[in-house]
Amino acid sequence: MDLLNRKKGSILFLLVLITVFPPVKALRVGSSVRTRPIIISIVPKSLDNPMLVEAKAAAELTARRLNVQVEWVGPFKVDVDTQIQIIEGLIRRKVDGIAVSCSDEERLRPVIDKAVAAGIKVATIGADAPESNRLFYCGTDNYAAGVECGKAMIRIVTAKGWTDRELNLVILTGSTKAHDLNERIRGFKDATADQIKLNYQTLLICDEDTTTAAKAVEAHLKKHPETDAFFFTGGWAFLGPPEAMPVYDQWCQNGGITVAMDTSYPVLQAALRGFAQALVGQDYRKMGEFTVSYLVCAIKDLPIPSEFIDTGLELADEASFSELLQTKKPWDIK
Repeated sequence: MDLLNRKKGSILFLLVLITVFPPVKALRVGSSVRTRPIIISIVPKSLDNPMLVEAKAAAELTARRLNVQVEWVGPFKVDVDTQIQIIEGLIRRKVDGIAVSCSDEERLRPVIDKAVAAGIKVATIGADAPESNRLFYCGTDNYAAGVECGKAMIRIVTAKGWTDRELNLVILTGSTKAHDLNERIRGFKDATADQIKLNYQTLLICDEDTTTAAKAVEAHLKKHPETDAFFFTGGWAFLGPPEAMPVYDQWCQNGGITVAMDTSYPVLQAALRGFAQALVGQDYRKMGEFTVSYLVCAIKDLPIPSEFIDTGLELADEASFSELLQTKKPWDIK
């Protein structure tokens, strides 16, 4: 995907939205007149996930342009019980819109449906609950992302001449309850089935936590140095200092293969160090921008283009890591 065209397209999209949604002083709802701004609450899986920095910035920029209020409320660490409590509170407050990134689609479905029944426009962002009554999902096609990761694994294995070998592969994921992560695994397995020989050694779960992810990988390799490959469903292990993964570092130097999700700045830095041979990225900026824009459409009874707002994928390999890194901004986490 051409990055310049994506930027131009987003600018044009925002200009159209500004035209469609001029600043509103009062919004008529039924027989009453709204005197407060539209309030949209975004409930991420956790507030400590730095991957959401771009989504948050884009959501807040879009909110300012559309003259609405956006708040970012969620548990500090991934915790579905806290997400449920937060959404219950938002229902009592009668906010206009809610966007939730679902850490556990089954557990969150009842409270999402409760919010919808209360007249609140609800979307999912990044991680879906497709069986709920949410209005739309905005984010990555996670099955397609998993397929692309699988295709990348096939290319790397083929290039190494290992197609006749049965490879010991480990999957690192954040949770077994999150629809987005499970779809990536499903796509990866479907893409690689009957194409390369994989022995799935184990499933490591890190609760979408950077430190836990790095420790899990290190501990596994100390016990199982025969591991040939990893599939990371998220970039958590690459968000901390590389010195935290010395065993993994050596394993990579010895020819280990890793395909991972995400192309954020620190993940690309890790890949350039040799920590991954292929990456599949998400567009967090579009997630924030489009989620707010289309929730405003829904609140104003304007049509939504689709139940699935696809924010696209970004593919990278060893030949493109350096060039792609130049298009990213270093993270300034405060």
